[in-house]
Amino acid sequence: MIIGMFLGMVMVLGLLGVVVIVRMYSNIKKLKKGLRGQEEINQSIYRRFEELDQMINRRIDNEIDRVDKMYTETNRYINGRMDETSRNFDEVYQQMDSRLDKLANKLSNPVKKDLLQD
Repeated sequence: MIIGMFLGMVMVLGLLGVVVIVRMYSNIKKLKKGLRGQEEINQSIYRRFEELDQMINRRIDNEIDRVDKMYTETNRYINGRMDETSRNFDEVYQQMDSRLDKLANKLSNPVKKDLLQD
């Protein structure tokens, strides 16, 4: 009888062990499925961050290119204005030189001036 009771307890414990193992297996499967879902979500978030990073880098590059073009155009405009101003000053200096030379000639030759007026 003790052996029968002992075997009955072993069977109940064995059956209980099998039930626990089956439940643990089921819970582990659910956890694996949940982890796979989390991994997919993490991958999706990572891809989105990568896309945003690339988009931001492209926009920054475009802005840098735009500013470089503005800088180049501004320098070209300033250089053009400087060249034009330099040419204008050269013309003014030439006219001043010409006028001063004429004045110097008139002042250095008063005799010729008197002869030409008569």
